[in-house]
Amino acid sequence: MGSSPTVKAAQALAGQHLGWGIATAALVGTLVSVYATNMTTVGSDPWDWQRTGYDTRWMRILGPIFSAWITCFLYVLVTESSRLSRMTENIESLDLFDLQPYRPLIRQGLINALLTICLVSIFSLFLFEPGFVALLLGLWVIFAICAWLGLMLPLRGIRKTIRKAKDRELAWCAQALQQARLELRSGVTGTQSMANIAAYQTSIDNIRSWPFDNPTLVRFALYLLIPVGSVVGSVMVERVVDALF
Repeated sequence: MGSSPTVKAAQALAGQHLGWGIATAALVGTLVSVYATNMTTVGSDPWDWQRTGYDTRWMRILGPIFSAWITCFLYVLVTESSRLSRMTENIESLDLFDLQPYRPLIRQGLINALLTICLVSIFSLFLFEPGFVALLLGLWVIFAICAWLGLMLPLRGIRKTIRKAKDRELAWCAQALQQARLELRSGVTGTQSMANIAAYQTSIDNIRSWPFDNPTLVRFALYLLIPVGSVVGSVMVERVVDALF
């Protein structure tokens, strides 16, 4: 990806995060958990330890901790993905017909999406109760959006670079077509035919600005089904346990 100052700066900061950023993310997650608990508890005080069972107490304790951990994870995901994106924004030489060197960015995006979906799968096990169905569905939607952003964030820089390279090539094609048209009208045999230039222009135009293919989208769609499998599996295990005991 080169050795420009931007790339060197991003590499130097890899894995390093501001303490106040982590603390703020954790505080946001804790507040969201407390707010959700207050909104979903009807007819009683959710923080009255004398009137709650042991399982409910553990949920009250682990909920804010787990939520804080989730928001810290999302903060790190966005930060690291933004750094990866900046590393590919100003690539000097890019071969539009060979984007294999940038496949690791796609893999990182898929890893981001998978980790995000796994979080909601774990979280859904805490909320799979009749009173939490609406909250659970809302969480699935929110985390699906976060997973999509996790897939796209590392690719913003390379998309911008591909878009610039395509614009340059398409501008050259337009100029070459104009020159070939003038030569054709004047009866001069040009070095390049209009058909070849038009074919090259079509090839450039068909290159995707986002450097992923259909299998990547299919894999992402399968990731979105993981929470469903998690819930179905938990229901089956619960029924088996009930049947045995």
